[in-house]
Amino acid sequence: MDRRRKIVTPLDRMIFGASEYAKDGLVPIVEITGKDYPWSDRMRELVDDVFKHAPVDTPYGRIPSTNVEVNGELLQILPRLYRMTGEQKYLDWAHRLADYYLLPGKFVPSRLSDHGCEIVGGLGLLFAVDRAACPQKCAQYKPHMEYMFDEILRRGTNSDGIIARDLHPTPGPHDNVTTGDGWGYDFVGFLDYDLALGTRRYRQAIRQPMKSLLKPRYRQFNWDHGSRDNVADSVEGGLYLLYRIPTPETFLWADREIATLLVDHSDPDRLWDTHKLEANTVRTVLIHTMLHTRNTIARPWRQGLRLGAAPCADGICVFMQSDDPYRGRLQFDVPRHRLYLGLKQDWPRMNAVPEWFTVEADEAHKYKVEDVDAAATRVVSGKSLSEGLPVRLEPGKPLRLIVRPE
Repeated sequence: MDRRRKIVTPLDRMIFGASEYAKDGLVPIVEITGKDYPWSDRMRELVDDVFKHAPVDTPYGRIPSTNVEVNGELLQILPRLYRMTGEQKYLDWAHRLADYYLLPGKFVPSRLSDHGCEIVGGLGLLFAVDRAACPQKCAQYKPHMEYMFDEILRRGTNSDGIIARDLHPTPGPHDNVTTGDGWGYDFVGFLDYDLALGTRRYRQAIRQPMKSLLKPRYRQFNWDHGSRDNVADSVEGGLYLLYRIPTPETFLWADREIATLLVDHSDPDRLWDTHKLEANTVRTVLIHTMLHTRNTIARPWRQGLRLGAAPCADGICVFMQSDDPYRGRLQFDVPRHRLYLGLKQDWPRMNAVPEWFTVEADEAHKYKVEDVDAAATRVVSGKSLSEGLPVRLEPGKPLRLIVRPE
């Protein structure tokens, strides 16, 4: 930049960078904030240009790359863009990629962890969207998806059912190999398949590893190569599965990993560096936090403020307490999958924040807000909750609320 000189970059590197930027950088922001912002436009521009300059000829049309990670990332973006925009080209491009991998038959990625798991989750999300958007493609892909999933379970898991880093040539279980941090990402694809068809074909295969995570072997476990980033990826994948398959062992495991491995308690002035892999840790800690607040957010946030929430019948119970006097708003989440992405169902997907509790953001939907200690109940609209419920806290005095649909 200082020399004002353009560096010529090979096209394949530019496409790889664009897919990474769109999927890992922009998709999560769009998931949280919606589609009417410059970053959502930028995500579309990147994908449009990637396919405009797609250099690889195939019997199914031109595709951007033969790199399974790049195409897996695009397969996660394209179904989202199709539902967000209604533009058929995004679904057609996704089918072009899925055809390339699935239709020749017997496709299974050799890498099941990071750099390979993206395509498993991408194919799963496309399959789920296709259930309504293009049923004939769903039927065409079904046997190929089952083959891929079954081979991963047969040749890529250990005795606890956790997916390894790499696919092996012989059947397992494979206990003396590196276990991948992408195990949860892979199972997201399995879960999409079952939810799309209304079946339980893979439910036990997903539940088994989730129930095994509290075993002694997974304490201080070497996920792939044991960095904080790999622990973060492993926990993130587990949280996606927990949203659909609540498993006590996995809740406890995620809490333990966050508290002991991802947060540095040795230096109160330092949590994480700004390196990409440290940023992945921030992402997972935030997703975990939203689990324990059921997606509620106190605005403004201040040090010394505590907020937690948990399920309660058909609603949630909320706890707030502050060391100092506090006035602010308690903001509730909305069904972002439908309002922001246009998805008819909240399909499991990577790079998303699970919607643990949401309100319909309009005046028609009403919610009861019960102040437990004051023994007072009022009815407010979902719009009011989505914009933020006014709260006042006295120092050290807790506020306990139960919020549920009227």
